[in-house]
Amino acid sequence: MSTSDSLKLGELLIQEGYLSPEDLKKMLEEQRVLQSIPDVHKPYKPLGQMCIERRFLSPEELQKVLKKHHKHILLGELLINMSFITAAQLEEALKTQKKSLGMKLGELLVEAEALSEHHLVEALSIQLDIPRVFPALELIDPPFIELFGLRYLEEEHCLPMHRDARGLTMIMADPRNEGVLEYLSKTAACSINPVLASTSAIRNVLQEYQRQQNGESEADTDSYAPTLYAEDHPQVGGVDIYPEDSQRRQEDKVVHFLLKSALKDRANDIHIEPLENSLRIRYRIDGVLHHKTDLPRDLAAPLVSRLKELCGLSTQATEPQRNRVKAHLLEKELELSMATFPCHWGEIVSLKIKEQQSNVFERLYNLQHIGFSPLYLRRFQEQLHQPGGLVILTGPALSGKTTSLYAAIRYLNEQNRSIITAENPVEHLITGTQQSSWTPDATGSYADHIRAMGFLDPDILMISDISTPEALDATVELALSGAKVLTAYPAFDGTGALLKLSKMGLADYLIASNQITVLSQRLIRRLCPHCKQPHTPDPHLFTALGLVDVDPQGLAFWGPRGCDQCQQRGYQGMVAIHELLVINEAIREALLEGKPAASIRGIARTEAKLVSMAEDGFYKALEGITSLEEVRRMAFVNEYDAQTPWEAEEIRAICAGLQPDFF
Repeated sequence: MSTSDSLKLGELLIQEGYLSPEDLKKMLEEQRVLQSIPDVHKPYKPLGQMCIERRFLSPEELQKVLKKHHKHILLGELLINMSFITAAQLEEALKTQKKSLGMKLGELLVEAEALSEHHLVEALSIQLDIPRVFPALELIDPPFIELFGLRYLEEEHCLPMHRDARGLTMIMADPRNEGVLEYLSKTAACSINPVLASTSAIRNVLQEYQRQQNGESEADTDSYAPTLYAEDHPQVGGVDIYPEDSQRRQEDKVVHFLLKSALKDRANDIHIEPLENSLRIRYRIDGVLHHKTDLPRDLAAPLVSRLKELCGLSTQATEPQRNRVKAHLLEKELELSMATFPCHWGEIVSLKIKEQQSNVFERLYNLQHIGFSPLYLRRFQEQLHQPGGLVILTGPALSGKTTSLYAAIRYLNEQNRSIITAENPVEHLITGTQQSSWTPDATGSYADHIRAMGFLDPDILMISDISTPEALDATVELALSGAKVLTAYPAFDGTGALLKLSKMGLADYLIASNQITVLSQRLIRRLCPHCKQPHTPDPHLFTALGLVDVDPQGLAFWGPRGCDQCQQRGYQGMVAIHELLVINEAIREALLEGKPAASIRGIARTEAKLVSMAEDGFYKALEGITSLEEVRRMAFVNEYDAQTPWEAEEIRAICAGLQPDFF
């Protein structure tokens, strides 16, 4: 690595506004001094890594800069800046490369198990500005396999994908091989548009294709090369994905591939996004968007049109649309929610996937399984058993509020209780309860719908949301009648929600009763139990989470690694982190007096023994459930909590339920 290479990146960071010329000069001088001292054995540190450590920008921001200016970045430095390898691993690979003729740097790193093929393809895609594709039989064009010959494709690690007016899209492990590109173009009599994939992924699809041609069964049902005819009648909205009266069109096969691979990847959402030169497919897995594959831009219109047909939307309309339909795939009953939205390069699509199997609900809608610490599980159960009162769940969208509401209803569901719900819409049916669905086109308002439940002599009411003053007024009326009411409100934290709701009308209830419990939550990713590894967090994380005097060397923390079980992500599944605020007399008076959020927060910490969401996440990081970095990514942090700090072992004991004073 030369200083000139680093200078190029430094100039880009100055150009993008992340660095000043003085900052760059200092870091380049530090690099020069370290390299000039023979006794220093510390590996070379790229400029990008130094900038991240000094918090000039985040790893995500650096990746954006690298992608925007890909031609200026060497592969080795790119891999380090993306945190895929260490500087020591790069130096070792460069030494080996000098001794081995013809071996590429990426191949050497993969062979040494310092780098996964997945990460190599991701970095090459940025460096070469070439889309990356996840190969599957549903995405290839079989006639072109016969044209090029199976043996040639196996030798050169290529797969024909899709022919359109711009030429033939070819999946390649080495899209820079001019000889192969020339042969493919001459044989196909058209231009070749290369896209990237790993060597092993291409090999797996070709082997699976050959097995099918030979009439053999799929060797591995969990294979990531799904068969074209694995299911007789995959259906969406009661319609076969593959019409019986026609040949299997490319868009039908792509729809099948997207749904099958999303289920295998445990994805909750599929995002289909047309870009200038490609169609980007991303999956939301455990709350985080992951790039799945790029597709030829020409497939965007027919793919979206076919999805609209299957999901009961108008194929002619270009305004935003949404609908829900049932689907049957891989012997699973599903509910698909499709939404479209027009953008510059075409319509974007979000396809939400929800499994209807009862075993999924048994796992999700259970207070024991959604992530409560021993302290908060006991506290929440105690509040649910209190006669009457108002329980409010808060958090942003997709934070698990509905799941927690259903888990609470299931916990309270007994033969001697009348439970009625008002939902918009009903997400899941719970045996033994009376659930109602309200839609905007229904007769009467949502508030009228809520009030009507009060005439049915209920013991417990669940109202899916109180985001309008009218809905809140109706809910307060029911709570004042003596029924126990569970509801949700989208807010950043518990004290903030109480202040907003007080201004909307909750003050009337506060005057009459202090039976209010507010549960704030976020969803974070669980560490993969198969590959998590010991990890020492950056000390800065403790400060960022409002934790004081924490010695990372004296505590055991875990971090992600990545394996086949979690598809190299290091995380598998999700868990909630919580903050449970039980309103006592001191907090009630502070709310009625209109005191600021900081004062209310301080009272909650000292008088109500509030354990913050960051502390709850810290406990789960100590227990090896998640990483501290993941807690930092999602946990709400209140700066005033640092004024009433607890020590690390004290937090662990409190959250584990070993401190009687907190019950």
